[in-house]
Amino acid sequence: MSTKVENLFNLTNYRDHPDNDSYKVFFHYNMDQANHFKSLLEKEGIQFESFLEEEEEKQVMLFGVHKRDFRKAMLQNDLSYAAFKKRFIPNSWLRNAILIVTIGLVLFALIGYIISN
Repeated sequence: MSTKVENLFNLTNYRDHPDNDSYKVFFHYNMDQANHFKSLLEKEGIQFESFLEEEEEKQVMLFGVHKRDFRKAMLQNDLSYAAFKKRFIPNSWLRNAILIVTIGLVLFALIGYIISN
């Protein structure tokens, strides 16, 4: 399977190390997020190796973490993604309107169910 096809179906930002089975490699394309992840790893005392790689026209920051620290590193990875996550619906008025409409529809459905029985 080619690398492009593997990347298409890879839903995570980590893989097994290509040469050393005792390491996992995390990769970040956003440099701010990569620096945040790096600071979280350092704060938790997780040992890692980092490498900045140029891929075509973009940069990717790679972090090699030993598998014994994988769970702790995974938590830091999730925290890093959460810190830079964009809202699904950025407009707060629209978000609240959708929430109110949804609650209203559920209430109408419950009232209809109660009345019909």
